[in-house]
Amino acid sequence: MKMKRTILLYFALAALFLTGCARPSTVGLNDANERYLDAWIQVNHPGAVQTALGSYVLEDSPGTGKTAGSAEDSPYVRVEYQARNLAGSVQKSCSEQMAKQLGDYDPNDYYGPVIWGRGTYLLAPGLDEALSDMREGGSRTVLVPGWLLSTSKYYETGKEYRDNISGTPAIYEIKLHDVIPDIQKWETDSVGRYVSATFPGHTVLDSLKYGFYYVRTGEPSENIEFPADTTVYLNYVLRLLNGKVVDTNVRDTAAFYNIYSSNRTYGPTTITWYGSGGTYADIKFGSSTSTIDGFLYALSQMHPHEKGTAVFYSGLGYTYRGSGTVIPSYSPLRFDLEIVDKP
Repeated sequence: MKMKRTILLYFALAALFLTGCARPSTVGLNDANERYLDAWIQVNHPGAVQTALGSYVLEDSPGTGKTAGSAEDSPYVRVEYQARNLAGSVQKSCSEQMAKQLGDYDPNDYYGPVIWGRGTYLLAPGLDEALSDMREGGSRTVLVPGWLLSTSKYYETGKEYRDNISGTPAIYEIKLHDVIPDIQKWETDSVGRYVSATFPGHTVLDSLKYGFYYVRTGEPSENIEFPADTTVYLNYVLRLLNGKVVDTNVRDTAAFYNIYSSNRTYGPTTITWYGSGGTYADIKFGSSTSTIDGFLYALSQMHPHEKGTAVFYSGLGYTYRGSGTVIPSYSPLRFDLEIVDKP
């Protein structure tokens, strides 16, 4: 079957090239690539629907939720995706199962839905267009030409992309989970629901500041403030709200969650309290004078030998940047903390 398709593709290409040679014309940047894509579609998906910019919708399963609309309507979306080349090889994926199949799985990495920012300089125009008429819960497979993938600059017409941008095409499989008009509200609502569901008796009214919650889970030995410039010791576990543990300084916990590293030293971390004229932002974590705001603010709520859990939105964490392949963009965080004795 594969050989038959290859032969058909060869003849389709030959016919297109012969037709092209029959009339003299100026050679455009993507003329040959466009002919190849047309031939590939004729052989593999003759019923595919072409979009206004020039992508091809190969499969479509409509959703029933909110429509993504334009980038102005919904500047963010939460999706799962996979990208393949025209030969069928997977190039990108957020699937744990696929990573294992490809031999690329890393227990430290995040797998699952991700947030895409939309619009100029944020998302490739071919992907943005593919999302525009999708509804939450829907999925779509779309062949996106290279000229609609290799830029985040936006033009008005497909011809402008073909005339100015070159690149490699890809087939994207996209599942749309959430349409997000306001990413900050979407996150803080998620955090509030998580706290209410995870810690009985706590509600969104218990927020200590915007997008931040602290729940005491173990009573302190003394209900006193730490003196200025005091050195205290901390055990911590950092996880995403889906339960995935991404960092800890507790050896047994790292081993249990399969993130143990023999290159790391485990044990309580030194915390240096801020001076009399400082604020919680001046707390030092180990030798570091700079760490995420939500973590430092959580520490400022604690007392000797106290246990607590802090949950906060990404504005107090890693924001749109995330942290490598471990923490994706716009991820709320949960820290489980315990003040312990000097080891």
